Amino acid sequence: MKIKIEKEEFVNAIQTVQNVVSAKSTLPILANMLLVAQGNSTKLITTDLDVGISCLIPVNTQEPGAITVPTKRFGDIIRELPGDSATITSRKNNMITIETNTCQFKIMGLPAEEFPKLPEFKDKEIIKLEQAHLKEMLGLSSFAVSTDESRYVLNGILFNIQRNNLTLVATDGKRLAIVNKKLPEIIEKNINIIMKNPLNF
Repeated sequence: MKIKIEKEEFVNAIQTVQNVVSAKSTLPILANMLLVAQGNSTKLITTDLDVGISCLIPVNTQEPGAITVPTKRFGDIIRELPGDSATITSRKNNMITIETNTCQFKIMGLPAEEFPKLPEFKDKEIIKLEQAHLKEMLGLSSFAVSTDESRYVLNGILFNIQRNNLTLVATDGKRLAIVNKKLPEIIEKNINIIMKNPLNF
């Protein structure tokens, strides 16, 4: 794999996906981020086996490929790089080289094949929301989520979708939060799903 990146855009992508990475995981691969370079884009993927995040950014792909890198160390290096761009290269021995015009870093990664696969959602119904609207709704409802692990069903937020109306409901048995929002398009089937408190990771 060999890609040329724009530093600022890459740093923003790393910050987006690193929220689910735990330093205390018993599986070393979960401390890593998967980089998949193909076409003119690179996908960054992280997971803790409960939550997975992927982010797609445009890059100059000179050689396609995939590798996992230690998320924190890799992010710190990219963040502190001088200049606006860098070249990232992975070798067959899982060595990753990060180069600019004035410096070079080398770190060891792990094979992409060891990284857990995220589920595919190609055949599922897609609901598009403005990020700011969803963040606002979660902020208005997440305070009421229960932290009592013995009442697991209350440890999340209920997403209820009926036609073009989205309702978020959270409760801990004493407090109740309900937030409504109109969707930009009509969903043909009713959807009810509980999502573990998204603001906790």
